[in-house]
Amino acid sequence: MRIESLNNFEKKVLRGSVTEHIDSLMLESIPEAYYTKTIKKKDNSDRILQCIDNEHVLFKIQKQLKNNYFDFIPLSNYAYGYVKGKSYYDYLKPHINHNFYLRLDIKNFFESIKEKKLREVLKYTIDDDIKINEDISLLDFIMKIVTLNGSLPQGAVTSPVLSNVFFRHLDIRISRYCKKFGIEYSRYVDDMLFSSNELYIHKKVFLNGIIKILKSCGFYLNNKKVLKTKKEISLNGFVVGTDIRLSRKKTALLSSLIYCYQHSQKKNIDNLLCEIRNHFNLDSNKKINLLWLHNYLAGYRSFLLGLLPFDSVGVMPEDTTKVHQKLLFKINEIEKILDIIAFEI
Repeated sequence: MRIESLNNFEKKVLRGSVTEHIDSLMLESIPEAYYTKTIKKKDNSDRILQCIDNEHVLFKIQKQLKNNYFDFIPLSNYAYGYVKGKSYYDYLKPHINHNFYLRLDIKNFFESIKEKKLREVLKYTIDDDIKINEDISLLDFIMKIVTLNGSLPQGAVTSPVLSNVFFRHLDIRISRYCKKFGIEYSRYVDDMLFSSNELYIHKKVFLNGIIKILKSCGFYLNNKKVLKTKKEISLNGFVVGTDIRLSRKKTALLSSLIYCYQHSQKKNIDNLLCEIRNHFNLDSNKKINLLWLHNYLAGYRSFLLGLLPFDSVGVMPEDTTKVHQKLLFKINEIEKILDIIAFEI
């Protein structure tokens, strides 16, 4: 999609007047529209998000930009995070059945995408000489809306898709570099995964090549998160090797719930909740209640269904693997428990 005029932008993207929105935003400094939210990561470090209230005019403009403009800009085939129709499971699939694995993590991913370089990328999708008034161009306006303190804010609705737009040419460069050595590559936001049947993937010379490509656009690796493995690799609850399976840690709670259901003398919800509390040695736990159990199991069922290889009409192939058969078993057990809960709701 290419923006060729101000009228084209207002009609097809913003669905309103740019001037009107500029006047609204002038009443309040854009940085003041954001509030900070802190989330604890698995390694106990803090992830700082810059968020905007859903009713704020800035959020609404960002939403229009994303839905009617940025989502139509082509991405690389190697990007899987925040891409419609792709999942974390899809990100892992190209790496099945390899001997050597390498996972790299990009440090300060969103903050590293600077306004100046993002502007250069978006110039290919919008005429640079489109003016809103004598003082500001349309591209200036867009940059003002999607950046904070000179970079992409992690937490803004436009940042995920723009990060993929920005990274497109890097994905292509990295993939071409990998193909020279018979190495598979895929990326899920700031996580880069490589696999090969050759030990070269673990050599420092290969890693230095990736570092050089990233550095050309201001990205650096988190050296503490470099992971090299053989035969299989475990990432975020998935184990990739001869196939993709869920790790025991990922399914520990679900397996415990199913065990409680199977060994409950009476298949009713009160008895099941009692079994769950006893299993976890919990005398009184407000979290383990009917609503929690329903939401947890319904969400897990949807997640597991997304891992199964259904065809276009929703039929499983006859030659299902043992991994898929285990997933089907868990789904069936979840549905039995949800049926019990349905009578109680």
